[in-house]
Amino acid sequence: MLNEDGGILIKDAKATASAGFCTVPGLLLHSADWRRKSDAFKFKRSGQWVNVSTEEFLLRVEELSLALEGLGINPGDRIAIMSENRLEWAVADYAGLSIGAITVPIYPTLSAPQVEVLIRDCEPELIFISTAELLEKVLSIRHRLPIRYVVSFEPICNPQVMHFDALYEMGRRSMEQCPREFRRKACAIDGDQVATIIYTSGTTGVPKGAMLTHRNLISDVLATSQRLPLQPADVGLSFLPLSHIFQRHVDYASFYAGSTIAYAESIASVIDDMAAVRPTFAAGVPRFFEKVYARVLSQVSRGPAVRRVLFNQALRIARADVRRNRKSITHRVADRIVFRAIRERLGGRLRFFISGGAALEREVAEFFWAVGLPVYEGYGLTETSPVVTLNGPDSARIGSVGRVVGDQEIRVAEDGEILVRGPNVMKGYYKMPQETAEALEGGWFHTGDVGEIDPDGFLRITDRKKDLIVTSAGKNIAPQPIENRLKLIPYFENVVLVGDRRKFISALIAPNYAALAAYALAHGISFETHAELISKPEIYDLAMNEIEQHTQDLSDFEKIKKLAFLDKEFSIDGGELTPTLKIRRFTIERKYRAAIDQLYAL
Repeated sequence: MLNEDGGILIKDAKATASAGFCTVPGLLLHSADWRRKSDAFKFKRSGQWVNVSTEEFLLRVEELSLALEGLGINPGDRIAIMSENRLEWAVADYAGLSIGAITVPIYPTLSAPQVEVLIRDCEPELIFISTAELLEKVLSIRHRLPIRYVVSFEPICNPQVMHFDALYEMGRRSMEQCPREFRRKACAIDGDQVATIIYTSGTTGVPKGAMLTHRNLISDVLATSQRLPLQPADVGLSFLPLSHIFQRHVDYASFYAGSTIAYAESIASVIDDMAAVRPTFAAGVPRFFEKVYARVLSQVSRGPAVRRVLFNQALRIARADVRRNRKSITHRVADRIVFRAIRERLGGRLRFFISGGAALEREVAEFFWAVGLPVYEGYGLTETSPVVTLNGPDSARIGSVGRVVGDQEIRVAEDGEILVRGPNVMKGYYKMPQETAEALEGGWFHTGDVGEIDPDGFLRITDRKKDLIVTSAGKNIAPQPIENRLKLIPYFENVVLVGDRRKFISALIAPNYAALAAYALAHGISFETHAELISKPEIYDLAMNEIEQHTQDLSDFEKIKKLAFLDKEFSIDGGELTPTLKIRRFTIERKYRAAIDQLYAL
């Protein structure tokens, strides 16, 4: 339908069901009372997977919350958490929220200067850290910052640090004196209180702290739980950073449903952890799915010729069935003979994946659906707590990010920008009234994303509004869909398109040196160093041929005319990637200005 402002307006007809609570502590108590189980959480310790029951988790949260009060942490005070995913992260989060404090997650991968900027802005009373390495980072800047307490999850011998176990003991003594104090305080939290400040990773400018209330968080958990129901028998592998709202939301929804939350040992061990834990679902960003896809194709390419032919034929049949929304007898046979082995490598019990953070390339999505691993794409932002739209078992369309969830409304403005309003939209940016007013102008949150809605209400994201490239000929080009295609080329680790206000489009390529070296060896191309390898004309021609094959259907002005290999991969530490692995286009263009100028030199 048309909005009063002339844009396209979509609203879910089914309102979010009331669950009787509107705060994160309310969710905790609800699930602890109604979803108790012996393996609410799993984590790996000394090479073994350990179960933690709902009762034990609740006890730890209660003890820590009382200890925080004993330290003088008051409602509204900020508590920072800088750690990888682990049980203590969740305990610290729930405990802080249960006394009305505001938790501020900080990515453990950030440098000390980056951490200092965030801490100086939010001024936490206390910071939780997990390891000695992170402690060193914090202590190097602590003398310039207003941090009263540093608490470590792991035992660290340092007089400036308190240990988690000491706080548990402090909380235990308070429980004996006031056994009902925890529930009283937890139930007194108001839904409109700010629960967390999450700093957007910022692809261009200074990070902004999005203030999300308890009602923001809970309304979105309840809404997504309708679209994609989880069950107490489910097991979710938690490996995306909890510092980002996406995985945190999934874990809140998991705890609400009574599902088991298993913490991956590390990002590098995810595939092995899946084989061990045998999850029934997991959330990932497109880069994760792209890497799994590339890994499978690489393994097939190195196998016997008969196996390659069988796999490619099976995949062709399965893809065709996915597009027709059916499963033929041939597909079923291929599934048993070929695809079951892929699912077994990932534990053998996966019901589905959830993808968010950016649009997933259709080729990759179709592959996962074809091999019996549905990927339900969704869309959202930190400022929307985060989910705005989501696909699900009863409502899925490959190539889209789903339909709106809950009581939200989305509108596509005349310039294509997606606007959102609803109970999940943030209260504002911390200490940034002007930026808040701009983001929430007219009562709608301006996402900065460009998209379109089909007649059935499915949203498709086409690009970031600020990322659009405008050539000197006035042609508008959305780089992300093209970059997503090119990242599937096995010789490329990452790709960034450039060409704003230039005559044509070029590509900056972060090379996959292992794949390029294998190609060079197979084709008799001699080299001694990586720099020499990417300078070879044969390698340049290989890259351009691959790009041409993957962009045949594009308009001429969208096609890449030149490329430049960069000497190293993009990284978070190098500043080219955000902690959620999105490219920082502005940083890359500034860092590689000389290489870009060389591409356009006469």
